[in-house]
Amino acid sequence: MRRPVVLLIKSRSLASKVSGSTPPLGLLYIAACLRKNLGAEVRIIDAELEPDPLRAVRDAVRTRRPDVAGISALTAEAFLAHSLAAAIKAENRGIPVIMGGPHPSSDPELALKDLSVDAAVIGEGEETFSELTRLLTEEGAAGLSKESLRSVKGLAFRGLQAVEFSAPRPPIQDLDSLPFPAWDLIDYKRFWKLGSMASIGTRPYLTMFTSRGCPYQCVYCHQIFGKSFRARSPESVAEEAAMLVKMGAGDIEILDDIANFKQDRFDRILELMLERGLHPALSFPNAIRADLLQEHSIDLLKRVGVGEVSVAVETASPRLQKLLGKNLSLEKVSRTINLLADKRIFTRGFFMLGFPTETEAEMRSTISFAHSSRLHLALFFTPNPFRNTGLYDMFASAGKLPGNIGTIDYEYYGSPFNASEVPGGKYRRLYRWAYYGFYFNPLRALRIARDRPSVADIPLRAYKLLRNVVSFRRLKEKQR
Repeated sequence: MRRPVVLLIKSRSLASKVSGSTPPLGLLYIAACLRKNLGAEVRIIDAELEPDPLRAVRDAVRTRRPDVAGISALTAEAFLAHSLAAAIKAENRGIPVIMGGPHPSSDPELALKDLSVDAAVIGEGEETFSELTRLLTEEGAAGLSKESLRSVKGLAFRGLQAVEFSAPRPPIQDLDSLPFPAWDLIDYKRFWKLGSMASIGTRPYLTMFTSRGCPYQCVYCHQIFGKSFRARSPESVAEEAAMLVKMGAGDIEILDDIANFKQDRFDRILELMLERGLHPALSFPNAIRADLLQEHSIDLLKRVGVGEVSVAVETASPRLQKLLGKNLSLEKVSRTINLLADKRIFTRGFFMLGFPTETEAEMRSTISFAHSSRLHLALFFTPNPFRNTGLYDMFASAGKLPGNIGTIDYEYYGSPFNASEVPGGKYRRLYRWAYYGFYFNPLRALRIARDRPSVADIPLRAYKLLRNVVSFRRLKEKQR
């Protein structure tokens, strides 16, 4: 087989109110696997780093003449993703365009309405995209036949009457077998000036996964990595951490869904870092499971180095905890937050307001929980009912899915999805009070200034936070 030429593209949201960005780790894994498995020549274009992403893609298609192009997108990034697919086809209609990431995994039917998209990868992409690339390199356009596509597990594609699916691809069990991400394919230092998923400022950082999947049954979860927890060995994680530190990363952001699910393994990772003299500031922007975290783990984390720990509380209503499948012990969460605060570890809490059947009293209890906590930061979101999730079904059953919405509406801030029993006007007031009541607390402001790893950008972060609240207010007023 000849050496395939592959173009990988990371789409971005054109109207995101979320500050900061993060390197396209998923594409870096796929690129590394394409190199390892096929000896492929890979080019990555990240729309975040391009003044004109469409032009960059057209130029790459014209000069590189790729055998296949892959586009990764979140739902809120879908608009640009489809524009990128159209740009590829306008330059060369013969190039197969494959879309992956949470957007097509959540709603493959919507993704494949775009005739510029030939197929979609469902779930993890390393093995599926490698196998598909091999097929397309060997068979050319014939590799896009329905029979050929059915032979590759983990795909969705247009059939004669509707979207068809090949057999599901089992999740990758041996994560240690995956090569480390292909960091050489992007100018990763440019992300050091953009901020990140964590909220502790611009600084030299890199990202990593130590595990995939989560066994909990939260109804709002995208489930792109599945519901079985699969972990890399502590030795592999420590080896990659050493590599990232050597590349210049003073901070490492762990992007796992639930890094501390197996407490012994979590502790062993930290112990190996100490044994190897590695002291990056570890952050967990996707949150750890707060009711599982033990005090000795917090001690180890403090000894290694810590930037920010996020805890996903979501709601302080026991009824909603059960309804949503989160089943978090709020008592244990409060204990964990206090332990982190005692160690002066900068801690951020995630909350959601506007669940189906949520009452005003339950909403107020969540806000009160946040206000009375020793969290340094709190973020309040509106629930996003992504397709093919239990939350979407709950919204639909309650008749709370708003009409005339697009993928761009699936943002973290200001999305139009209040499905609670609280009327719109009161909901907007409570949402604003959640933020104002939390941050207009002199004692909390002092603790933020004292414990924050970086204080230089506090004024800018405060401005952006309040801007998000104002943007939410204006969006909701337009929808009245």
